[in-house]
Amino acid sequence: LCHFGSSLVQEKGSKVKGSKLHHFMAKPSYSEIPYQRDRLPDRKALFDYCDTHSNHYLSMAEVDNALFEKYSFGAKPVDNVKKCMLHAFDEAKNYSGDQTGAAADFVEHREFRIFLEIFVKKLDGVNGHKPDKTLEDLKGTKKGKGTTTCCGGCVIA
Repeated sequence: LCHFGSSLVQEKGSKVKGSKLHHFMAKPSYSEIPYQRDRLPDRKALFDYCDTHSNHYLSMAEVDNALFEKYSFGAKPVDNVKKCMLHAFDEAKNYSGDQTGAAADFVEHREFRIFLEIFVKKLDGVNGHKPDKTLEDLKGTKKGKGTTTCCGGCVIA
């Protein structure tokens, strides 16, 4: 759907997802995924985009759908991208090790940056990459430099 004058016109290659409008133009490369600490506003927007159930937890399916909608993975085979995504998701969920039950099976705000960083590094062929835990405050106890808490007190930077 595109705005044309005061009306909306659906064009070939457009997709409507809930109340969000998406037009398939050239997608940014996966290298533009905002995992860097200084890209917090972009990362918050991406988390919200991924969180189609609006429950503040991301399933693998939500992340998969959103990242393939928003980013290009160039000539990388889809199976390889999905494999990297699954491995990054598995490493990032419950990264702090303090969750139990269903929460431990999803990626939440405080783990999202970790997931994105691991995912991009894996796509770039960097295996075994571990974000520096000394810079993370996944339990929300540190209030010093290098952390950014969201509205719920969790760290997403």
